[in-house]
Amino acid sequence: MVAPLDCTTTARSDMTADQLRLASSARVAATTAHGRVVGGRVRNGCQVFLNVPYGLDVARWEDPRPLPPSYRYPTEHEYTVDGLYCAQPGRSYTAQIPIRDRLGQGAPTENPFFADIYVPSGVDLSHPPRLPVRVFVHGGFLQFGSTSGQHYNQQFFAAEARHEVRVLLGHRLSALGFLASASAGIPGNYGFKDVWLGLEWVQRHIASFGGDPAQVHLSGLSGGAHVVHQLLHRAAALSPAPAPFVTALLQSNGIVSDPLTPSERETQFAAFCAQLGADPASPSILAELRDTARYPTAALVAAVENMGLHSTFRGVVEAGWLRADQMAFQRSGGLGAALSAAGVRCVIAGDVRDEDAFYGIVHDVTTATDLLPNVARYYPLDVAQRLLAAYPPLDADAPRAQCQARLGRVLADGQVHLPVRLLCRDLAPALPTVRYAVEMVPRALGTGGLVTHGSDTAIQHLRLSVLSADEEDAAVAWHDAVSGQVGAVMNGSFTQRPEDEVLLLSKNGRVGWARDWRWDELRAVEAAALADDNDDR
Repeated sequence: MVAPLDCTTTARSDMTADQLRLASSARVAATTAHGRVVGGRVRNGCQVFLNVPYGLDVARWEDPRPLPPSYRYPTEHEYTVDGLYCAQPGRSYTAQIPIRDRLGQGAPTENPFFADIYVPSGVDLSHPPRLPVRVFVHGGFLQFGSTSGQHYNQQFFAAEARHEVRVLLGHRLSALGFLASASAGIPGNYGFKDVWLGLEWVQRHIASFGGDPAQVHLSGLSGGAHVVHQLLHRAAALSPAPAPFVTALLQSNGIVSDPLTPSERETQFAAFCAQLGADPASPSILAELRDTARYPTAALVAAVENMGLHSTFRGVVEAGWLRADQMAFQRSGGLGAALSAAGVRCVIAGDVRDEDAFYGIVHDVTTATDLLPNVARYYPLDVAQRLLAAYPPLDADAPRAQCQARLGRVLADGQVHLPVRLLCRDLAPALPTVRYAVEMVPRALGTGGLVTHGSDTAIQHLRLSVLSADEEDAAVAWHDAVSGQVGAVMNGSFTQRPEDEVLLLSKNGRVGWARDWRWDELRAVEAAALADDNDDR
């Protein structure tokens, strides 16, 4: 049951840290194994702790390190400031949005190993209960983003309404998070490892904040959903050891192809070094690049911004983290079986109606020949070629608008629509899955009715400052429906739906099961684009 909420004093642009700076914000404290952590209350009473460290600072391109038993949180520090986000390149299509709205009020860091924690107002932190925990990983293509900014900042509504502890985990992005090179001894995947360490911190310490480590529900949007999918593989690799979460929710992203190897990233590594004026063949190149005096953070960011088609950093094959045969393992049923053995109870994944409206503007495509190199930012070249070939060819002189629209269609299908369907289909024989679709968009977002990529975040996170009364009712019904599916899994009454059915939030705000109208056309894309990968099916 949703608690009654009053959001009349919270503006759309209002930040959590703004409310924590008010004279009326009472201080609260949680006692952890590393000492006392002081936070504050926001207007609706929710207890908030911002930028709480979950790991130690490390050198560039080192694996994250946990807090040792001897670590102590500074007694004089209040965790009420939105102080940090991962250093990252800019992106042209959001340049007009103030940085406060995009990333929050903090400053860039190379060590974003922190958790933002939201605890319901009624929780007595001196005698904390055991509430469900929702851990969220922000989006941004693995290149951009923050736990703060407009989209994710007002978590106090959802924490209060759903009576759950909500945790947002910072992690490394772009070159800091995903640079890889076999020759330089850089294995990569640091952003994935950061979030995993954050989940381990949650397991050890969330009880101090009123959370139940046995009820951790992992979720992510866009690039964050990609992280979640990769961490499903991590949990499977460690199975039957218990996973640090019992459910996973993937919002508008997933994996559709196997990763490249570090050796296949050498061209990108050389381009990165070239922008810095460094020699990639130097026997001490890693030590040189780690020298913050020689190459300050701003220099790394500028280098990435000038790398053109090489500026998109992704995960790579690494033992125990990313398998070379990820998709075959998933299709074989091995992923689902291993997750079940690790205690994962269900996976939820879905999309929104107009994903392509966003993906069509993320890269500048002026001619049809620009499509392949931009699609290949995200996939091995052969997969990118087959994916493009799955659609009717464009004329060589196709107008720019048509080329941008094709980019949107291909990336929306390849990044979102196809991977979420394949994941749920492949897991279902061994693990309960729920697939959803959102076709409603809050009017205040001003999208002209388009349900664009990420526009459901206000619904998924109950961001009441942008929801009208009828939209709030629909959002509550949506949360109740999704929670009902998870509850059915937990009590043994769950019924697996056919793969062509989705839990739909319709454009008029109604929630119910419906036929997936998009699946038929996507089957043709799958057959054409992933034919070689499916030969072992």
